Formats: sequence, C-alpha cells, structure tokens
Amino acid sequence: MNSNSPRASSKGIILILAFMLINLYGCRQLEIKKTGTADVSLYKKYESYFSVGAAVAPKHLSSVADILEFHFNRLAAENDMKFGPIHPAAGRYSFSNADAIANFARNNSMTMTGHTFVWHRQQPSWLFSGLSPGNTRDIETLKNQLKNHIETLVNRYDDVVDNWDVVNEAISDTGGKTYRDGSEGSEWYRIFQSEEYIYWAFKYSQDALAAKGSNAKLYYNDYNVTVPSKLNKILSMVQWLRSRGLRIDGIGLQGHWKLDWPTLSDIRSAINKISTAGLEVKISELDISIYTNDDWSTHAWEAEKAFTEQLETQQAVRYRELFMLFKANSGRITSVTFWGVSDDATWLDYHPKRRNDYPLLFDDRHKPKLAYYAITDF
Repeated sequence: MNSNSPRASSKGIILILAFMLINLYGCRQLEIKKTGTADVSLYKKYESYFSVGAAVAPKHLSSVADILEFHFNRLAAENDMKFGPIHPAAGRYSFSNADAIANFARNNSMTMTGHTFVWHRQQPSWLFSGLSPGNTRDIETLKNQLKNHIETLVNRYDDVVDNWDVVNEAISDTGGKTYRDGSEGSEWYRIFQSEEYIYWAFKYSQDALAAKGSNAKLYYNDYNVTVPSKLNKILSMVQWLRSRGLRIDGIGLQGHWKLDWPTLSDIRSAINKISTAGLEVKISELDISIYTNDDWSTHAWEAEKAFTEQLETQQAVRYRELFMLFKANSGRITSVTFWGVSDDATWLDYHPKRRNDYPLLFDDRHKPKLAYYAITDF
C-alpha cells in the first residue's frame, strides 16, 4: 500500500516537540511500566470501543500465534486474498494461504476483513491479457471475470468475513483528476476507459452478499484520506455510487502514518466528515513509521537510523494520542487493524526503500514496545 504523505512542516515539528514535552511525565511512568510482558489483551481492553485486528501472512500463524490469539479478535490477509495471489490463472484459484488464515480466525473466534476485490496492483497478468481499451466485448469479458471472482470469494469466506474492501486505492492523488487511470497503473480504468469498473465491483459485491443472505459490510479503502482534497473525491464517488442505487457502508482509512503526520486535527476532521456522510469508519492499515523526512515529490528518502529510546518514546506518545482519539470517536469507528504484528516482518522495511523501520507494537523479538503499554495503560 502506498502512502504518499507530505513532508512535515516546521510548524508540525514544533507541535510534536511541544506535545512530547507536555507528555514527558506520562512517558516516564510508561517507562516504569514496561515490564517486558504483554499481559493485557489489546482486543479485550478495547472490546467496548471497537475490534482490534492485524494483517497477517501464513507464516504469522506459527511465528506469532500466541500474540495473535491473545491480543487480536480480527485478522486481515495482508496479501493472500488479493486477486493475483488467490486467482493466479483463469479458472484456477490458489486457496491454501487464504484458507489457512481464515481457518485460524475461525478456530480462534475471530472475524476477518476481506482484502481486497479490486486493486490496481497485484493483479494476475491473465486478467487483462488480450483485452482492448473501450472494446465492448472485452469489457463484458472483464466484468464476468470480476463477477465470478467476487462470488467465489464471498461464498468461500462469508462465514468469517464481516466486511470487504471492495475497491482499494482507486482515487488519484493528482490535483484536477478524480480517478487513478491507466497512466497511474490502473488496468481496470484502462480497459473500461472510465471509473465504471468501480460501479460493477460494488454491484457484484452487493448482489453476492444478498444471494448469500450475508450481513457483511462493503467498504472503500484508501491512503491519504485525511487530505481534504482526496477525501472530497472519495465522498463524490460515494455519492455517485449511491445515486445509481448501490450501497457502500464505510471508508477504510489506511493508517500508514508517521510520528508527525497527519495531525490529530486532520484525522478527527476526516472521521467527522465521513460519519456525517452516513458512512462507517475503520482504521484499516495502522503502522507508525519513524521516518519523517522523506520527500515524495523528489523521491529523496531519509537514511536508515537506529530505533533509539527517544524515538521509541515519541512513537509511544503518538500511538497513545491516536488511540485516545479513536476511543473518543468509537461510536463512528468499527475497527482498528494494524498492518502487521511485529517489527521483524513489516512491509515498511522495503517501502519506499530497503531500510529497517519499527512501526508496530512488538519488536523484532516479538516483545512489547513502549507503544504497547502506552495504549493499554488506561
């Protein structure tokens, strides 16, 4: 998942430093309480507010099984339910990894987020092979493939999945353009020559759930949702879908955030605006990168740095303020899902370049970090 966050302004850095000073005494108390054990269950601590999940791969089901079983009541497949991995060839599915995750969830009385039916990345090459942009017959072929794919996954996982990311990252970050098109890597848009594929993804999802008698919710999921211009585009898309008789239940805010971005005010404003539009909110992909000086406009990335005690404290403060905000808005937030479990297996170690990052609650040795204590100490 891409997270093209803007660089922090000097004003933002000053605000963060001020917040750290204000919370210094609280952080010292947290340091005392860092015992090396994580004996407070995350999901039980928050069960009166929202469910707490983690994105996993099959390897996690053994390497951090104890953490998953004790701390989470929701799972998402990090990659194994995406179109390419689960449907690698026409007429052939590869269910083994997704089944392993779903069975782990079933055996531990967890629910799942289904991620994702449509994305411009991790698509199988066969899906678009030989199709011509704008060709009516080819568009019908692609629609049928999408319909069959959605129906197959809903029928197989509906008993454990309570919400589906129907479409992921279809909105452009470019000013003056609403949808990600072929120039931004969307084969869906290139073949349809419009955003019409989004309509059909939600239509087929709605129909598949209705045929199954399912109560699962339908979500749109994206990053940079806290940027007002992008959120406005998303809400315009929602209005367009609803005007054509479709339902969309909620928006997933990918929480690929940083120590200093986005501001609490921007997150709060986005939650309010989404809720006012009659939509549920979920924090879908939460991790907090320690790298604050990346420049996405020039692709200049900060050099690798050590995870110092100061950074760990700053991250703990950040997590605590976020979860205080989530709790205050729990009537609007249905779930919070971390994008990973521990720092030894995070996608941020490879994005936007190869360097060690430390974005999660558990360290490389699967021990709780200060951030864990920061969000369970209430």
